[in-house]
Amino acid sequence: MTPESQNQINSMLHVQSGNVSSNQHRWMYEGSPLTALDEATLQILRELERSGDSLVEALEARLEIMQEAFMAQIRNQVEQVGLKLESRLLLYLSPAGKLVVEGSDADAEGLCRIIAQQPSLQRLFQQMAQAALLSHGLTVASQAQQALAAQGETLEDPLFSRYHMCLKGPLSHFYIR
Repeated sequence: MTPESQNQINSMLHVQSGNVSSNQHRWMYEGSPLTALDEATLQILRELERSGDSLVEALEARLEIMQEAFMAQIRNQVEQVGLKLESRLLLYLSPAGKLVVEGSDADAEGLCRIIAQQPSLQRLFQQMAQAALLSHGLTVASQAQQALAAQGETLEDPLFSRYHMCLKGPLSHFYIR
């Protein structure tokens, strides 16, 4: 078992005890969920609300350039070896950070050989994954902060419908879908 998989298991097994008196956390239900945060943290959230969209746009533009470069390199290598990519292939990073090509025929094997001979393709894919995840996370964080800031206007926002709770005795837990 790797440390990463152990962390994933630990986070899945984190359960809430529910052993708190109702008066002990009454203040948690009053006002914004951010009221207990320090001023420096609140300032960061306000800046995210103001600048989050432009930061995401910059990351998305950079990601698009990286994706075009990756596709150009793949096409060039595929043409050089005479590989005909005729079936759907899925590329993703394994938990260990290795580029995986999933497919059911010789196309996948051929592309795996190309990637093995061109380590720069794997590095570029890793960088794209980092930029994409950062962009996605900032998008969600920016949307959530904007929704919280507008909470005085409306309490309805579909973004918050992603938060769930599974109530199942000692295995009860909260999660985001």
